[in-house]
Amino acid sequence: MKKVAIVFILGICFGIHFSPNVPAEDVRAPARAGQFYPASKTELTQVLDNFLKNAKKIQIEGDIVAIWVPHAGYEFSGQIAANAYQLIQGRQYEAVILIGPSHYVPLKGASIGNWTAYQTPLGNAVVDTSLVMKIRSLTSLVSSVPIAHRYEHSVEVQLPFLQTVLPGVPIVPMLMSNLSYESSKDIAHAIVKAVGRKKVLLVASSDMSHFPRYKDAYEVDLEVLDLVSSYDAKKVHDTEYSFSHKSIPNLECFLCGTSALVTVMLASQELGAQKVKILPYANSGDVTGERDRVVGYGAAVFYRSNGETKRGGETMLDEIKFTKEEKNKLFTIARKSILCALRKERIPTFSVKEASLLTKRGVFVTLTNHGRLRGCIGHFAPDLPLYQIVSDMAVAAATQDYRFAYNPVTVKEMDEMDIKISILSEMKKVDSIDEIEVGKHGIWIKQGNRSGTYLPEVATEMGWNKIEFLEHCCAEKAGLPRDAWKKGADIYIYSSQILSEKE
Repeated sequence: MKKVAIVFILGICFGIHFSPNVPAEDVRAPARAGQFYPASKTELTQVLDNFLKNAKKIQIEGDIVAIWVPHAGYEFSGQIAANAYQLIQGRQYEAVILIGPSHYVPLKGASIGNWTAYQTPLGNAVVDTSLVMKIRSLTSLVSSVPIAHRYEHSVEVQLPFLQTVLPGVPIVPMLMSNLSYESSKDIAHAIVKAVGRKKVLLVASSDMSHFPRYKDAYEVDLEVLDLVSSYDAKKVHDTEYSFSHKSIPNLECFLCGTSALVTVMLASQELGAQKVKILPYANSGDVTGERDRVVGYGAAVFYRSNGETKRGGETMLDEIKFTKEEKNKLFTIARKSILCALRKERIPTFSVKEASLLTKRGVFVTLTNHGRLRGCIGHFAPDLPLYQIVSDMAVAAATQDYRFAYNPVTVKEMDEMDIKISILSEMKKVDSIDEIEVGKHGIWIKQGNRSGTYLPEVATEMGWNKIEFLEHCCAEKAGLPRDAWKKGADIYIYSSQILSEKE
């Protein structure tokens, strides 16, 4: 196993020429050039080009938020990593947040390198120091322990790939020890808050099983890949515990960087990624032919599919582009459904082939008569085609709003009724009311079995500030104390696309 073992040797390689534009003392020198990857710029460039040229041609239709790549010597895992890096080549990012495990120095939480740049044979990878400071200011779990970075390879081996596929994009290099799930969650949230509206790429650096036999490695690693593909960070975090009953000879760990991967999964979800694509897997036995003790290498990409976009750190869906005819058809369906319900007639089956009307979104339908509210009911889950949920909610707004039980909507007044359709984004739970933007976000407040919501436009129409918005929603919609929002109630936000029949 000499060829595999060499990737763990603690050799130190300094003496590379520093770029003249950054003082030498501010640059973290390469420690693994010549061991994990070539020290020669020419040879390194050629190796990287070959890896990327031979990468699996996989199409990702959407916005890539994060990738997971291995961190062994290039001879062993370089091609697996290249399969992921090829997917981000040429894409636009403002920074790369790179998270790997601390192999040699124990940490209480996480550490960010305090250099202004990390050097490789390809030059300096500049550190986004402002983003570094912002992350550190948002959580006590992140500090700076320079010695942990000085000889660490989990971050260093990723840099030449990043310098090749995303030249000039600054980095945030972070190392982690094994953390609790809650600690990973805290750091992920701090990263998202620090990022704000910046478009960043998250990179998790982690190998897989260490030192089982070849066949056992495949069995264990494929099980872990299934967990990652479920996009359930908690299950991935609990891997070591859930698999502890398995008696697998020589198995030392299932993931070498569990906390890094879990943190990236959590942060990427909070940044709006909803899908994961598992990329080709291999282990060192596939390279060396040795089958008694191997190391596993996996990779994945986490992304938002087309039609979804990040706005202010939460998932917000792009507005649907309707033609005038499609809008008219939607309102015709709503109005005809209401009239049939009020006349006690069967709701017709509507023939709908337009893609925009088949999209699945949550919807609220609001009815007003000369400006007076006559009904408003909605459904949050995007589980039915748009035209169908509009039909259902239009009927519900006209017949099921308890506020008008003693003064129900009538057929006669339908000629004077205006219909408004609010098409909802997905909801996001917020940890701070600072994330709420009055006029942009609707709120849903829930505590116990009670809950209530106000659409985004309500606060603007009523002239409420943020606190008043929350208090009115608690008291008037959820039936909770006015201050329940600051006493344990869960707060969710969402945005809406408004269609008005009058327009």
